[in-house]
Formats: sequence, structure tokens, C-alpha cells
Amino acid sequence: MSTSLEHMQNTHALDNIDALRQSVNNRIGIREDVEEDELIYQMLQASHDIKDLFASSFGPRGLSKLIISPTDDVYLTTDGKTIIEEIDVLHPVVTSFKKLAMSMDRVCGDGTKTAVILASSLIENAAKLVDQGLHPTTIIKGYQLALSKVYDILDYETIRIYSDNDLHSVIENASLSKSIEPQQARIIADIVLNTLLNIRDIHAEDRIDLNDYVKVIKKVGAPSIECISGMILDEKPSRYDMPDHLKNANILMINGNLKFESKIINSQRNIRFDGFDNSTLLLEGQMKALKIMSQKLIDSGANLILCEGDVDESVEESLAKHGILLFKKLKIRDMEMISKATGANIISIKDDIIPHDVGFVDEVQVKKRNGEYFLFLSADKQPISTILIWEPFRYALEKVEEAVDDAINNAAFILKSPLVVKGGGDIEFVLSQMLRNYSSTVEGKEQLAVIEYANALEEIPRTLARNTGLNEVDAMTTMLNSYNKGIDCRIDLTRKIVANNPPVYDSANIKQMAVIAATEAVSNMLRIDQIVLKKS
Repeated sequence: MSTSLEHMQNTHALDNIDALRQSVNNRIGIREDVEEDELIYQMLQASHDIKDLFASSFGPRGLSKLIISPTDDVYLTTDGKTIIEEIDVLHPVVTSFKKLAMSMDRVCGDGTKTAVILASSLIENAAKLVDQGLHPTTIIKGYQLALSKVYDILDYETIRIYSDNDLHSVIENASLSKSIEPQQARIIADIVLNTLLNIRDIHAEDRIDLNDYVKVIKKVGAPSIECISGMILDEKPSRYDMPDHLKNANILMINGNLKFESKIINSQRNIRFDGFDNSTLLLEGQMKALKIMSQKLIDSGANLILCEGDVDESVEESLAKHGILLFKKLKIRDMEMISKATGANIISIKDDIIPHDVGFVDEVQVKKRNGEYFLFLSADKQPISTILIWEPFRYALEKVEEAVDDAINNAAFILKSPLVVKGGGDIEFVLSQMLRNYSSTVEGKEQLAVIEYANALEEIPRTLARNTGLNEVDAMTTMLNSYNKGIDCRIDLTRKIVANNPPVYDSANIKQMAVIAATEAVSNMLRIDQIVLKKS
């Protein structure tokens, strides 16, 4: 009987393993070893699918993707990193594109879709060349020659900007890439520009970290975007009888609880509290300790106290009587940002409070909106800012937050290296035309790879034109005519090809990184000559 039961358990376990193996195989999409012609077909098919997925969401008029994850989480996004993260496929080529997208997001925080669309186009064009008889190593060499020339051309086409108006253009263009409305993009650009100009003279690193200097709060409600120099917390006061508006406030920040702990009066644990006298002693000691604690806070001169832990009711009552505003159970991350914005030190109640520990905030306001309480700490001319986003739907909130994130990342690059290139598809079109001219100087079959590299670059403005609603052939013809006349032009939101005046700019560094990352990813894929499945 036991042998039969054991056999059934083993059979069930094997069935589970087979089901798991089958599930993994379905996600990989490969049933057997792949090599030679079948390998380039696998690359072509995967690249084509990825390109279709990304291209339709590219640019200001790109469409959103509704993604339902295996855990039934729903995403409505145009963000390249989010789209490719949620693709539940383990195919080696798809995995390579995922790594490309993740590396671009990690290094730049933007340029993900540009890099992936370029890489997928390079794979598609490489497949054509393989069909014509070119060896992958020849294609790789041609692509590397093209990359080197593109790098030189980008360096020549790069413009150094000096005015805030040009910086505003870069930020606004980055926001528009998330398919938000132009009016929203302008508001975001105004906010981010003002925020980062405050940081410019303070921050010494190459890239400004959004989490260190800018807090973004998303809430469902009537659509609006607002920003303050300082902090906004979605927290309510400890008591309703505390003040809700303070001018020129002194702020004290406490780490840990503001509550009675028995070890304060009985650290040696040598008193038993089982009698009336001893219980009275405990109560008196507790009240004394809490009064000392409350008086210590009052004597600090602070009229706003922020506590990371819990606070005893008697301490709350005492602070309220003295007109002191108290917030408790705050996130330590928020307190660290407030510390930067106000100059207040985060201390323990056991520490001696010195004047240096107390910070300053220009204005404190407690407001109630849509049934929620908010604390507004306005600190002028400080590097910390908070952006509060209101949208009627949760999905729209994600889109606006992505736009803010891209705007800040682009502005951070420009602040450290104020180098830009012409946007709206102009720089990619110029690169493609110059590469075609350069290809005539390349000897051997590598010339064909350089031409296909130029075709892949042209796919960027073609995609922008298609998503804007233009006929891509007509759009490319118009851009070519302008290029031959020496006129800078771009694909505009008005569904026209217009002169790039006033200019629209993109970050030169992000463009360079996108081209380099895409080319290296494709070169690595073309070096693969066989996909071998591990035999079980």
C-alpha cells in the first residue's frame, strides 16, 4: 500500500515537472537547437515583434499599451522600460532587447524606445544582408564603421545651449514623448526647470537623482499639477485642535517614539509593580517622564514637530495647548528630504536639543483636499521640491509621472553637459543622409552594411511621421527637400513638416548613448551562430 502511494506521489511530481518544463518552453518559444538560416529568422521574427510593439507608442502621438501581467496587474503605459519588463518571454533575442532597455533606463532614464527601435531595425536590415550572402562578421564591421561615423557627425551637429528657454525646450520635448497633452508638458517643463535651476549650483554629481531632490505625489482627483520649493506630505496632524497655518516656523524632527518606556524609571528591573503603592509609583514615574519629554520639546522653540515614531496622547495634548503642530509615524525617507530642505537635524528625544538641531521653514499649511490631509512645507531657495499630480484616473497618473521622470532625467543631463541636438526626428534624418554619402567612401561589402545602418536610423523619423498621422513617404520626401536646401526641419505635432524654429532640442548625450547601446547589442546578437537548448 505504501509502495503504491509512493509511486503515485512520484508520478504526480514528475507530471508537475513536465508541466513546468512545458511552460518554460512556451515562454522561450524554441523547441530545438537553432542555427544558421533558422537563427537569423528567429532574430528577425523577434526583432519585428518588438519593433511593432515599441514603434506604435513612440513619440508625442504614440499610443499607450494596456498590459496585463501574469499576476493580473494592469499597466497603461507608453514607457519603453515598463513595456519590455512585462513581456513574459524568455527568447534569447527578446532577453537581449530587455537588457538593452534596462541599461538605457539605468544610465539615462530615457531613450529606451529610441535604442530598441534602432536595434530592431538594425537586426531586420542585417537579415536582408544575410539573405544577399553577407557574413555576419562583415555586417558587424560595417555597423561599427557606421557607428564611428555617426559619433563624429553627432559631435559636429551638437549644439551648446546657454539660455533657459533652450533648456525649457529640452524638458518639454522629453515630457511630450510620453504622449501627454502639450499644455501638461509645458506645465511640467516650467516646474522641472524652476526646480532644477535651484539645484544647479548645489549638486556636484553627474546626474541628479529624482529620489534625492524631487518628491512626486500622485493622487486621484480633478486634473492639475502643482509644485512647491519644499515638501508636501499626504499626512494628517496628530490632533485636530492643532494650528493649521504657520509663518516662519521652527521645525524639530524626532527619530523614534515619544512615549513612556518603563526602563526610564526601572532600568535595573528590581521593583515589582504588583501592589497599589508600586503601581502608583509607576504611574507617577510615567507622568513625570512624559512631562519632562513634553517640556523638552516645548523649550526647543519649535512650533512644528515631525516624529518618525508614535507619540503618547499626553504629549500630544501638551503640545496642542502650546500651539505646536505635530505629525507622527512619518516615513524616514520623507524626514531625510525635509531635513535637507529645512536644515533640521533628525535627533532622538534622549539627545540634548541645541539651536543647531532646529530647522526653519517659510510657511506651513495643513490642507484637506478630496477627503485627504496634506502638509505643505514651503522652503524658498532650497534644493528640495515636491510635485503633486492630480488626475481623474489612475492610469493617467502613471503617464504623467513617467513624463515628469523623463523631464527631470533629461534636464539633469543638460545641467551638467548643456549639449543638445535637433529634435523632432531631424537629427536621425540628417545622420541617415550623411551616412549614405559616407558609404560611397567605404570599400568592400561593408558599404552595404553602412547603407542599411542609415536606413535603420531613418526609421526613427519615419515612425514619428506615421504616429503623427502623416504619410511617411511624403514626410521623408519633404524632409529630404529641406535637407538639400540646408534647412533644419522637424515632424511637428501639427501633423506637418516644419522648419525647426523655434528649435526643438533633445539631449545629445542621451542620443549618443542610445546609438552606441543599440549598435553594441545588435553586434553581440549577430555574433551568435547557434542557440543550444540544454537537454534534461
